[in-house]
Amino acid sequence: MTAVSNTSPIVYLVKTKRLNLLKDVYEVVYLCSPVWEDIIYLERRGLLASGEISFIKQAREQEWIILRDPRTKEAVSLQNVLVDRGLGAGEASSIALAKEVKAMLLANDREAIEVAGQYGVETRWFTEILHDALKIRKIMGAEEYIQILDACLKHGLYVSRKQRERAIQKAYQIAAYTSFS
Repeated sequence: MTAVSNTSPIVYLVKTKRLNLLKDVYEVVYLCSPVWEDIIYLERRGLLASGEISFIKQAREQEWIILRDPRTKEAVSLQNVLVDRGLGAGEASSIALAKEVKAMLLANDREAIEVAGQYGVETRWFTEILHDALKIRKIMGAEEYIQILDACLKHGLYVSRKQRERAIQKAYQIAAYTSFS
């Protein structure tokens, strides 16, 4: 299974030293140029440490994070339509690429998720990315799920209290279903 990631999943997983969850769950993760530029901008502003950016660069060298922009005429056209609708370049490129390569979109942006759904692109909220990792036992139970989620929240990830509670409840259900202790 492949995915196209927006900036948030990359940033918060690298900040909590859990970026490899993306490799474990999705095997290959594409980043569009505007998303990569966002990541470099965060580094320049001091919001990503040199070790964190090095870890992302290492993932690119290992070729499980791949920099790619939409290529087909249809995807480029969709990207332009989405920008004209007011989406940011990163969201528009990511949605267009996900549709082009038939991959899942990883994001934590309501508008991007809704628009992607309108174009038939399967999506995952940040909390759902962690659920996927829990399902395949790359997160070993609900307590570890909560630790990772809360660490991301401390680094600035936005998840409402209600969303957090629902995500944790779902994590306990997944853990029970997959026979975690």
